[in-house]
Amino acid sequence: MAGVKDKAAKIRRLQDDPTFKEVMEGVRMLQVSIFMDPASTTEALDEAHDIIRALSKVEDYINTVLADEAVFDKKGR
Repeated sequence: MAGVKDKAAKIRRLQDDPTFKEVMEGVRMLQVSIFMDPASTTEALDEAHDIIRALSKVEDYINTVLADEAVFDKKGR
């Protein structure tokens, strides 16, 4: 099942890409700035929270793909 290895390799390249890292961090910092701004509306805070949760889901997916590869490797396939 080379698909596991190929998928993990693509995810690892994405994860290591400086532009991807910059985008993820930039989006996260923009959302954090909304939390730090006392003038932020409830709607803006809710949206920022949703965006941070979505970023976490992206990171979770990346970690799942890499964990799947580790399990695949451990099985010796």
